[in-house]
Amino acid sequence: MEDHYGCERTDRANNTGRDATFDAHAVMTNLLLPFTHGIDVSAITYALAFAQRFRSTLVVLSLIRLPETPSTRKPRLEAIQQSKDFLEFVQHKAARQGVPIARFELYTHLPARSIRALAQEMECAGILLFVHRGAGVLLATSEVKQLLEDDSLPLYIVALPSNEGGFPRLRWLSGWFNR
Repeated sequence: MEDHYGCERTDRANNTGRDATFDAHAVMTNLLLPFTHGIDVSAITYALAFAQRFRSTLVVLSLIRLPETPSTRKPRLEAIQQSKDFLEFVQHKAARQGVPIARFELYTHLPARSIRALAQEMECAGILLFVHRGAGVLLATSEVKQLLEDDSLPLYIVALPSNEGGFPRLRWLSGWFNR
């Protein structure tokens, strides 16, 4: 089912094989926004607008993947910095829009399992997942797929539009100047 924001909610917990009906006026107290890599402004803006529309607290979860090998226990410094940047960026935008947030940063070997655990612990009404051209946004594609396999939590899947077209007039002007 798609709402007017273009977000598809899937609730497979009812085991009917169909999406559950969605009452737009239902009270959503917490929505989870998970992140492992790749800060995307449009996804963050959408998540904040969605939370604001439904008067929800956006639970912002930044996951730092720990290396698989036991000998190297420390995560990459770039991953830690990107996590901090993501959390600060979301906090800044949320404050400007008046959207309440709860921030969490976790170090984990299993991001999908950690996402599910925090969503349940925080009693989230759902998890916001973003995709673009079949690839995960804010999360790795494999992590999105793992979350899609779980049927215990509602997912709000947003397919972000492509910005390839740009502004037609700017393209026209650039063509005109290049003559």
